Order: sequence, then C-alpha cells, then structure tokens
Amino acid sequence: MGALPLLLLSLVMLSNGDKLAAIVDRLHSPVDDLLIRATVDIVLHQYASFISKQLYLRWEDDTAELIDPILKRTAAHLTLLLESNTFQQLPPDDEALAAHQQRRVLNLFVVDDYGGFERVVPTLTSEQYDFSGLYTVLIVDPTERSLETAGAILRTLWALYIVNVVVLLGTPAGARLYTYFPYGEGYCEQALPVLWNVYEPRTGFVHPARELFPRKLRNFYNCPLVVATFPIYPFIIPRPEHPVREVDGIEGVVLRTLRQRLNFRQQLVLVEPAEWGTAGPRDQATGAAAYVSSIRHLRANLTIGYWATTLHRNRYMASSFAYYTSQMVLAVPPGIPYSSLELLRFPFADTIWVLLLVTLTVGLTALQTVRSRVDWLALVSVLFGGTVTRPPVRPAARTLLLSWLAVTLVLRSAYTGSMFRFLQAGRNHTAPDTVPAVLDAGYTLYMYRNYSFVFDAFPAVQRSTCLVTARQFRTVLVDALQQPGAPLSLLLPLETVTFFNRNFTRHGQLLRVGRDLVYVAKLAIYSQRSSPLIAPLDALLEMFVSSGLLNRWAAHYHQLQFVADPYRVRGQQPIVLTDMAGAFFILLAGLGVALVAFVGERALVCRGRSPA
Repeated sequence: MGALPLLLLSLVMLSNGDKLAAIVDRLHSPVDDLLIRATVDIVLHQYASFISKQLYLRWEDDTAELIDPILKRTAAHLTLLLESNTFQQLPPDDEALAAHQQRRVLNLFVVDDYGGFERVVPTLTSEQYDFSGLYTVLIVDPTERSLETAGAILRTLWALYIVNVVVLLGTPAGARLYTYFPYGEGYCEQALPVLWNVYEPRTGFVHPARELFPRKLRNFYNCPLVVATFPIYPFIIPRPEHPVREVDGIEGVVLRTLRQRLNFRQQLVLVEPAEWGTAGPRDQATGAAAYVSSIRHLRANLTIGYWATTLHRNRYMASSFAYYTSQMVLAVPPGIPYSSLELLRFPFADTIWVLLLVTLTVGLTALQTVRSRVDWLALVSVLFGGTVTRPPVRPAARTLLLSWLAVTLVLRSAYTGSMFRFLQAGRNHTAPDTVPAVLDAGYTLYMYRNYSFVFDAFPAVQRSTCLVTARQFRTVLVDALQQPGAPLSLLLPLETVTFFNRNFTRHGQLLRVGRDLVYVAKLAIYSQRSSPLIAPLDALLEMFVSSGLLNRWAAHYHQLQFVADPYRVRGQQPIVLTDMAGAFFILLAGLGVALVAFVGERALVCRGRSPA
C-alpha cells in the first residue's frame, strides 16, 4: 500500500474542472515561472533523495495555476498526497485510513500570503506531521514587506520547533529563499530570517554549493539548554562541590561530552521528588516527564537519567538513540546457613537415605533368616568401612557379605564425592531469586518508584510491590539484605549493585543478586515529542557507541568483579573442621550411647548378673 500513489483531490476542484483548465491554459508570469522552477528544483534535488518518498502538497485555491506545472515535473519521482484549503478532512469512510497513514515528512505549502499560511498553522500537529521533516512554504503574491512576511512565517514554525524549513518568495530579479538558524553568535532560540539563496532565471540557485536545508544544530554557540535530571547511582551522580551545575556517572559523562561537542551551556534542574514520573499529555505528566512532555508547558529541553525506552513514554515524548543496555536484577539476602547435620545429610537426597535404610533392614532380616555368625553390628561396621572379625562359614552368608561389601564400597565413594562437591558449593539454603518465586514465598518485593514501569504489563505484580526512597534503601534495606533468610528482595540495575558493592565491601556488607535477569532496559535521552535536538544527539550518541567510548566510560563505574552471586561455585577451597561438625556430633552421640551401655553392663556385673 505504501508504494501506491495516494491522491486526494479537492471536491471544489472536481466541481470546477472547467475553471481549473482555463487557469492552467493561461500563460504564467515570469515571477510565477521562477517560483515553479525553484520549487521543482527543491523537490527533485532535496525531497526525492529523502528516505520518505511521499510528498504532501497543500495549496490555496487562488494559487491553483502553479500546481499543475509542479506536479507534471515531480509526480514521477514521489508519491503525492494533495489537499487544498477547502478540503481539510477526509470523508467518514476514510477516517480509519487516515489513522494508519504515516506522518507527513516532506511538505510543500503553496499560499497566497501570510494570511493563507495562518490557515495552514492550525493543522500542524505532531500526530499528523513529522516536525523533523522538510518544509517549503511558497508565497505566490508577496508584498513589498517580503522580509517581514518570511520572518513571521519562520517564527511561527520555530514556535513548533520546525527547523528544516525554507520560505520561497518571487521577485522579478529572482526567487528568494529564506531560512533561519535558531542559534548563532550573540543570540539564542530566535528565528531571524536569513536570505540563504536566490534562484535566477539563467543560472538557477546562485549558491549551488549551499545545502538548501543545512544542519542548523551542530553548534549551539554556548546557548543554554535546560536538563532535567535527578541522582540515580551510578548513572547520574551530583558533584558535592557543584551539585546543581555538574554531574558525574555513566550518563553524566555522556551529558558532559555532548555539551562539549555541541557547544551548549548546561543548566541542570534537579527534579524533586527524584523520580521519572509518568509521561502524558500536557498537565497530566508528572515528575521529570512533566518537564519535557509538552511544548506549551516546557520547563526543560531534555531529560537524562536511566530513562528506559517504553511504548508509553514514546507516545508522548521523543527518545534519542538507545545508547546503553542495562540489566535489572533482584538483590536478595543470603539463605539461612545449613546446620551441621544438614551438611552431613545433604550430599544424598532423601530418597537415597530411605533406600539405604531399607537396604539395612533387608540385610538385618537376611542375617536372621540365614542364622549367620555375623551380627548386626558387623553389618553396620562394614557400611562405615570397618572389618568383620568373624567371617561367615555358610556359602549363602558369604555371598550376602560380599554383596554388602560391594554396595557399601559404592555408597561410601559416592557419599565422599558428593560431600566434597557439596562443601565446595554454597553453604546456605537457596533464597527465592525470581519474581514469581519471591511472591510465592511471601517475600516483600521492594523497588524505587522509578522502576515500577517494569511491571506496567503485570498489574498483579505491581500491586504486590513496595516502593521505597533512596534514603530508605541506604539506611534500612542494605542492612536487612545482610540478614540470612530475610523475607525481602530489591529490584536494582546491575550497575547499581556493582557500584555500591565497591564501597560496601569496605564495611563488611555485600549485595547479592539472583541468577535470572528481571528486565533489560534500553537507555535513551528524552525530550518533547517534536524536539529538534534529537537528530544532533543521535548522531553523536551513535558515534559514542560504535567507537566503544560509552563502554569505556561505563567501566569506570560498573565492574563485574563486584557482583556477588550466591550460586556461583566458590572454586577450590580446603575443607575446614567446621564443615565436618556433623560427623563429630554423630561421633559424640555414639560415644555417649556406648558409655551408657558400658555403665549399664558394669552395673549388672556388680549385681552378680551377666549381661544378656
């Protein structure tokens, strides 16, 4: 469908076909001919080379005599969308089609004078037009005050942040092309008309080397740009000596480098409370999003600080190139340490222990059945690697003994190997480390309010979370996350975990992370939806990423050696006596039973009885 020409003709044109034909047949004035040739040159050499191939052409009825010559020379190169001032709304049957049309990028407005342009302005909405596209305004009947007319048009378009615009006015000496540069030496954010080029009858444009739509935002000439942000470690770190003027951190370095390359003066606004807020139309936006969500209520030119791109945010704001990928993880407390008996029992699963007891029971039953000389103590002694002092004589008993020796040899070897691997692994119970496991275990899931967007698609999870401030995190939650088995977890970027661990380890504290990722955030800079700043920012951000500069900056604050994974194998470590405390406990218990038995036997002997 996008490749087919889209032609919407005015109902007035259809009903007045004879009048239009008469207008087209008449000769054009020299000024009109110059305007037509200049317009065709712009369309063929500027518009036709653009990525978008659809030209939106709107004209006033009084300028219809210029439309047909322009169309004849350009229709073969672009898809056309035509509209006149008397036909500004699609028929009811085509409203669904209009909702799915692409935004208008290449635009040509043909008007009589400034009054005609004023009738175009109400239709310029960011939902229908791409304000970063190309705009040409053709004035057919300019007055003697053409410079003032061009200035008024350019100021109106700058109010909408439309920068790539030229105004074309005809004079007998040539067609004049005006534009503006919003930033320059000695002024900031002003739409001062500049005579950028002239189209003459014989030579065409007198400055062919000049781009008709030059890049105007490569240099801001030290003009101020307001940046809304707030502390979010290690991405935005306010400097203690100049907290409202300079910031460090991963994105602080990005912002500082952008400032140096684009030559703008940075004015920081620290948002209070420190949160992103919710993007929305006009007065419905909150937090930092309210600073850039609306042109009419603009308080900042851009905002930076762990802005993850989401569909909801992109609906109301414009995002730059996603320059950094951050992983969000769960910080979990250590599990409850294994007890001494658990360390002794866990190398074998419960099923193995049950089978071992069944085997012992069967062995004891077999001994009674065959009436062997081997008693039950010998059976247990062989299990633990002992010897049989009185070997059995009968063939059946010897066969059972040999089978039991083979079984115990395998069991002891397997137990020793499993015990060694078990002691080399984690020595704590596994704590819930995924969001479903945390909620199923009844743990409390904490997070900064800034991160609640992660669960926008999961309202049930969002209702089960508890929002905390940065102060609560540092004063309460960090200590709570050190307690084994504490019923809580905290959602954090992995970069925040490594950054804080670098300092926490000096005080004997550590943030541990779960094994699974919760969310992958693509970070970008946000501005108002029609902001002209996005294009120059994108060019530099792509260069930072492709050159590896951004990863190098991030490495100063994010170092993976400070990640504490409670499930990572600890490597080769010697087994200490505390690991074998369970075995010593069983030994003491056995010695205690033996002592009781010995005392009992001695008491029977003293009474003149022999023990059974």
